[in-house]
Amino acid sequence: MRQKNEKLKVYEFLYNRLPFSDDETEEYEAMQRMDLLEEHFDLYLRQINTGNMELFWHCEITVGTDHELINVLIATEYCYYLFILHNYAGEHFINPFNILIDSNYEAVYDLNRTAKVYEKFKETLVDEGHFQRPIIIKHVVMNETFKLAKRPSDQFLSLKNLPYYLKAIEHSAVIRKKQPRPELKS
Repeated sequence: MRQKNEKLKVYEFLYNRLPFSDDETEEYEAMQRMDLLEEHFDLYLRQINTGNMELFWHCEITVGTDHELINVLIATEYCYYLFILHNYAGEHFINPFNILIDSNYEAVYDLNRTAKVYEKFKETLVDEGHFQRPIIIKHVVMNETFKLAKRPSDQFLSLKNLPYYLKAIEHSAVIRKKQPRPELKS
């Protein structure tokens, strides 16, 4: 189902063969962490029937001057689901400026980027015809200790509610075949 990122494969091949710069080492380690998160997410995907879905891994897009990684894109006949995976631990909250803050009051992630990602995908995921499938973006925190304090957010999925959400996608992805009309007898 899931295949390892091609760039990560190259890094793994070259890691002990060539000297890496600090930036390359940092990128390599970040890619390893993302690969583990995707592997963990894939375990949840294996629990549902993905036969009526198209799955895409490692969609990297440029938002302004920054790169954003969409770890998993699930396309069904009715909707696009984009999942951004994180490994945040402990208690966090969302401040009035829509920034995810950790328990040390340090900014962790700018949730305003989600709207920019949405607009970028809306431009590129244009369906044929007049119907544009909805695009739903979820941040999935793959750490059991993560907790949102103060106010919950529908932008986040935890490991607790991820299986239910994926099951709902599975049910909505079922293609309903039209029953032929019975012929009228004269």
